[in-house]
Amino acid sequence: MREDHATLVALGFGSDELEGMGLDKPASGEPSGLVDAYLRRSAKKEDLATLRGHVRDLVRWAQAEGLQIRHIWFEQLSASKTYVRRREFEKATHAVMAGKSKTLAVWKTDRFDRRGMGAVGRMLDEFDRRRARLVSVSEGLDSSKGGRVVFAILSERAREEAKDMAQRVKSGHDSHKAEGRRGTGRPPFGLCSPPGSGKVEPDPGEYETARRVADLLLDRKSTKETAHQLNEEGRRTRSGATWSPTAVSKLAQSPLFAGMVPVRRRRTDECGNPLGSWEGYGEPLYSETGGIVSCGTGVVTTDEWFRIKALIAERTDARWAMGRPEGKYLGTGIYRCGRMRDKTDSGMLEPCGGPMSQRGGRYRCEVRQTRGRSVCGGLVTLAERVDRAVGQTWIDHITALEPDAPAITAIARRWTMFADPATQVKRNEVERALEAAQKRVRKLEEDFYVYGKMDEGRFEELSEGQRAVIESASSTLEAVGAESGLSYVPQPDALKEAWGRADMVDKRMLLKCALGGTGITVMPAARQGDPSPILDRLVFDWL
Repeated sequence: MREDHATLVALGFGSDELEGMGLDKPASGEPSGLVDAYLRRSAKKEDLATLRGHVRDLVRWAQAEGLQIRHIWFEQLSASKTYVRRREFEKATHAVMAGKSKTLAVWKTDRFDRRGMGAVGRMLDEFDRRRARLVSVSEGLDSSKGGRVVFAILSERAREEAKDMAQRVKSGHDSHKAEGRRGTGRPPFGLCSPPGSGKVEPDPGEYETARRVADLLLDRKSTKETAHQLNEEGRRTRSGATWSPTAVSKLAQSPLFAGMVPVRRRRTDECGNPLGSWEGYGEPLYSETGGIVSCGTGVVTTDEWFRIKALIAERTDARWAMGRPEGKYLGTGIYRCGRMRDKTDSGMLEPCGGPMSQRGGRYRCEVRQTRGRSVCGGLVTLAERVDRAVGQTWIDHITALEPDAPAITAIARRWTMFADPATQVKRNEVERALEAAQKRVRKLEEDFYVYGKMDEGRFEELSEGQRAVIESASSTLEAVGAESGLSYVPQPDALKEAWGRADMVDKRMLLKCALGGTGITVMPAARQGDPSPILDRLVFDWL
């Protein structure tokens, strides 16, 4: 069976038609007689019948050329969004680069790539080097027969169309929001939206729990207390998970929770290009007259939403005003709760595994703190007692290891922080210089290939200079690594001295070097005031 059989069936082809097109069994032959075909659609609303027509056109062209289609790659993604990774596109081009076929066929240039002639040109260079080609069936273009110039023009045209499309879409979204339509995506918990309406209304199955969230917050409960109460009452999120303070905060601070049209700002990269994520929970949209734009009936009223938002902000500001003290405890991010609980609703008990955080000189299960007793009974243990035992156990364990143990190698790298700080400073400086040079090379390649800001001679001159810097920095880094004595195995007395001199952050790092993924699990005591040694309750996941 062909590797792309599931794709062809999903496109709506029957077995008889696949057999008629020669797509019912795997293609065979030399790479020069094989074709990889790439199809793309930007949205589900685009008709599958159109895509099937594209496949038939590709098959007719391949048969006329005496070729067999090795694989049809299909994905539903926008080619104009640079932050979206197109995995099927990568697989299609990689198949040609790897020599599985010598032709990559597309129905039309704008169905192939909308990033302009910089991206398409680099790909054609690689195809030429491998004696491969790019073919646009509907436009009659073949990169091996003088079609490169036309490909460049059409790819730039497609790039401009992508910009125009993005502008039209943004203008459409803005217009819809100004008219009281909520935008895209699924409404938050407690609300639903009739298809095509752009409005929100209470969801019969979720509204009661969503309103319970609002009532608890309006009763001046914190997001953590609210999450605890919801979990104790057996209420769950839309996905069936238990409530957390973050989930409560995200729900309550969405303007849609009050039936208001939300406005959010898209995150951008260092050059100002948009990314696929957004900042914050959004703010209400205001009309030209200063009024709030509504898109239906929410879980709370507008006044209630602003009160909830103010109460959450008040608590957050108060916590930050207190400041964050320097680290005093060893187990932050390392210790895990060993209390047995049902994590799958199957009746099978497993260790909680939640992180342990410290407060008031004691370590406490973070799952218990954030999600409540109904999720995990939690455990509490004296921090000083656990940390002392862990520190001594770490020294005993490390000094008993073989010289070539992975933990020793990791600690040896960290050892330079104590044994030879000057070398470590030198290493950091070289690493920064190497990283800066690599960034400059990427910028030069973008300016040359994508934007065409410089000629080839200047590009080669500057690139050669940066490559020399990279080569020199790499050699220096290798020499510094040798000087730092990574093969040196610390002796027991030196280890104890280093442990005593290190601050808490460095002790955590040294401890993590010797531990696996689950860190150290703290098991609950048999009873309050249990006098048994604390080491009996610690489970170490050593490397």
